[in-house]
Amino acid sequence: MKKEYTHTGQCIWCLKKKPEVTFYNRPHTISKQIGAENIGVDICDSCNTYFGTVDQDKPYPMSVELAFKEVFNLTRYLLSDFTKPQKKRLSSTYFNIWLKERRLEVKRTFKYRPSFLLQLTRQFKRGVYEVFLQEYHRETKEALDSKFNRIRNYARFDVGEVPLYFLENNGVLLVPENIEHPSFSFNDHVKDTINDLGFYSFMLFGHWLFLEVTPRAELSRHVHLNNLARQLVGSGFVNRSIREMTLVTELDFSLRNLK
Repeated sequence: MKKEYTHTGQCIWCLKKKPEVTFYNRPHTISKQIGAENIGVDICDSCNTYFGTVDQDKPYPMSVELAFKEVFNLTRYLLSDFTKPQKKRLSSTYFNIWLKERRLEVKRTFKYRPSFLLQLTRQFKRGVYEVFLQEYHRETKEALDSKFNRIRNYARFDVGEVPLYFLENNGVLLVPENIEHPSFSFNDHVKDTINDLGFYSFMLFGHWLFLEVTPRAELSRHVHLNNLARQLVGSGFVNRSIREMTLVTELDFSLRNLK
């Protein structure tokens, strides 16, 4: 019998159930192209395919997962030069990189036009929320809760807008010891923060991101982000502030400011 990747048999994205939808394809909760290995459940084959499919109705050809992967894979590759030297060249849609020469080249596929940057930013943000809900369900099996409908509509159906915040640093990047196999944490404290404040935060390849994952975030936003800023910014030597992302290029994913 063919293996199904299910727990409830209901898709966390489209909310359809088997046999209306199938669950045969292995759903990586985080792109395996950035080293992740986690396999999720209750992500139907149609939704699983959707996130990796280029949207032909948009001005520039890019999928949700492509935007997410391009941003974080560049940082990961650059950091790996310090932790585990890379022998092969970075495979990327938007960048060429030569580590020996310390040279980064932006391909013609990457445009500096506002329309391209806005599309890349939206797709990247949707990718961040996609990864959150899939990892959350992998660990808790509770992503079908209606409190996640806003990010469900945003990530999967491109409806509405959900803010994303990031920690702006001063060129001093603090990186976890193991960058080869990223995953998210959902311990009791993290789950309490989601339930009580509506926020989830994570660090990936040295980048801190802060997500509004439930409607409660709209009420706690000001106090919670200010509290986080006091904790993480401190003297201001390493980090500068927590900002809402307008353009993904505000995130120093090419490590141009690294000291």
